[in-house]
Amino acid sequence: MAGRPSKYEKEYCEAIIEYFDREPYTESVIIVTKKNGETYDKPTTVPCDLPLICGFAISIGVCHDTILEWSKVHPEFSLALKKAKGHQKRILVTNGMNGGYNTAFAIFTAKNIIGWSDKQEIDHKGAVPVSWVEVAKKANGKEKGE
Repeated sequence: MAGRPSKYEKEYCEAIIEYFDREPYTESVIIVTKKNGETYDKPTTVPCDLPLICGFAISIGVCHDTILEWSKVHPEFSLALKKAKGHQKRILVTNGMNGGYNTAFAIFTAKNIIGWSDKQEIDHKGAVPVSWVEVAKKANGKEKGE
């Protein structure tokens, strides 16, 4: 039984990169009013919405899983998705570092979308398993007739 034909088009390779390639923020000016009624212009930055795979999927009328499947089946789309994720990472890091995104959101998103981690990886290669009995004997100097 054959499934529904794929909606994949090679044009989606360029489209996904364009969707993710945006400026991290725009510069703007807000008018601030003092207590005495005087106003002044205050420069500010407005972060862009973080582009997401699901957002691109919606924009072309497919689901998130379809995008992931295309990246497995079409090598050119896989490369385009990797480039798009590079733009996503740049935007997240830029806006996370300059305070454009909520700190907790930026940390959570960096861990889940771009694979960052705040834990230490410990390499146990070459370690010899030791029983607690052996540790106790060494600690008391009772190994091999000591």
